[in-house]
Amino acid sequence: MKKSKKTMIAVVAVLVLFAAFRIISANYNSTEEEETYRVNVQTGQVAYMDLISTSPLTGSIQAENQVVLAAALQAEVTGVYVEVGDYVAAGATLVTLDTSSVSGSYGQASAGYNMAVQGLDTAKTNYERMKTLYEEGAISQQALEQAQTAYTTAQEQVNQAKAALGSAGSAVGYGTITSPISGYVTSLNAVVGQFPGSPVATVSDTSALEISTNVSEYLVADIKAGDAVTVTVKSLPDRTFTGTIKTVAPAPGVGSFTYPVTISIDPDQEGLMAGMFAEVHVTSSRKDHVLAVPSDAVLIKNGETQVVILNDNIPEFVPVETGLDNGEYVEILSGLSEGQTIVTTGQHYVVAGEEVNVAE
Repeated sequence: MKKSKKTMIAVVAVLVLFAAFRIISANYNSTEEEETYRVNVQTGQVAYMDLISTSPLTGSIQAENQVVLAAALQAEVTGVYVEVGDYVAAGATLVTLDTSSVSGSYGQASAGYNMAVQGLDTAKTNYERMKTLYEEGAISQQALEQAQTAYTTAQEQVNQAKAALGSAGSAVGYGTITSPISGYVTSLNAVVGQFPGSPVATVSDTSALEISTNVSEYLVADIKAGDAVTVTVKSLPDRTFTGTIKTVAPAPGVGSFTYPVTISIDPDQEGLMAGMFAEVHVTSSRKDHVLAVPSDAVLIKNGETQVVILNDNIPEFVPVETGLDNGEYVEILSGLSEGQTIVTTGQHYVVAGEEVNVAE
């Protein structure tokens, strides 16, 4: 009897433990199932803010002041006094050319000019003498007019000789190529003993940089000279530079439907160099102190623009009317109020009225 009683007690104990296990397991599975079906979401707040919409433009950075020098005289190079990368002052000699072919012409022009000046002096002296004689009645009016004509002709000859001398002098001067500005030599096509290339040299003043680009007819009305812009360069990641719109063409470029725009890069911004490819962001639209939410919070459901709001973790789909969208935030014209909690991530998976988990 004692053994049977012990056996029954053991059986009862096992049954009690099994029942307790089933109850605990059922509660655990129920809780796990309930948590499994709760959608995890992230939230944000409806708030007032300033919205700015920008449009990207592309172009290369270049020196604001740059000169391209060509050879006006086709002659062999006799001297090269700079290298690419050298800094030169305005007036510095870069290249000299052989001027022997034009030196003779200059000498002839100089001699011709001196002769014309002497002829003018003689004609002037003769005209003044004839004028005095005419006033004394010693010569006829015809003789005076002839002296006057000779004087006028001599003046014209001097002018012609002076022009010829200037032309010949310029030709000689073409043998010396100088830089009209201070800056860096960025290209050079000259080798002693050879004819120069075209262009002979390029000098860039890189102390001031600019970007030349174009805008469409849809954007040109929204920008003007003096507007601030931001500039990014792929070779300089994680950095943003600033600039100012310098000019906006009032008409499209020749053979184009876009409007040329020049942007000055603000000074004292290290890292930027001429030749870099840049992206310019201009402000195309702006609205101050408007109700807005993150752009990702807005969804289209059943053909209607909606936002999911939360009340005690219970989602509700609310129809809204949107305005300006800059890709990060969107203006809310109607449907929401400041301070409401909205779902910014996971809203596509929630079911109205079913509680969600709000992730930190």
